[in-house]
Amino acid sequence: MIKTWRNDSFIETDYEVDPAFWNPYFTGEWQDSNKLYSEYVKDATGGKEMNKFFVQEIHNFDRPLLKLIKKIWNEFGIRPKEFRCNFFRVLEGGELPIHVDVKSECSVLIPVTENTGELYVDDGNTRDSIVYDTMTVLNTKKPHGVKSPIKERIVFHMGIHDIPFGELK
Repeated sequence: MIKTWRNDSFIETDYEVDPAFWNPYFTGEWQDSNKLYSEYVKDATGGKEMNKFFVQEIHNFDRPLLKLIKKIWNEFGIRPKEFRCNFFRVLEGGELPIHVDVKSECSVLIPVTENTGELYVDDGNTRDSIVYDTMTVLNTKKPHGVKSPIKERIVFHMGIHDIPFGELK
């Protein structure tokens, strides 16, 4: 896996996962992210709600998924004890406003569908953005958001709660 560091906001990789890999993990039970993630997200916009943004938690950690997760951990030299996995779905015209994650230190993001929504980090002084089509790791302690995609966007998300972005190798 080739990794490209983009300052202290993103790590881009060349790692891809066949979208068909995720099929067994989709339940079709999408939950409104405003309700599900209120304890995880500190809204930096002063109350603007996440519009057309949905979450599906993953509870089926079978051998193939665990193998993928361990491969990712090995690649970055980490062994998290606290993490969660889910799918994020942003509909056309929706967005995830700028925010800082309360619980996660960093997030692994793998596109499941074509990604047309810009992921951005804006700390007030600089703005860094990316539209990624391979696995990307995000520093979730920096203010970040997702701009509206031009078509439905689904990504696999692994939020890591106990290992800071700066400790990834």
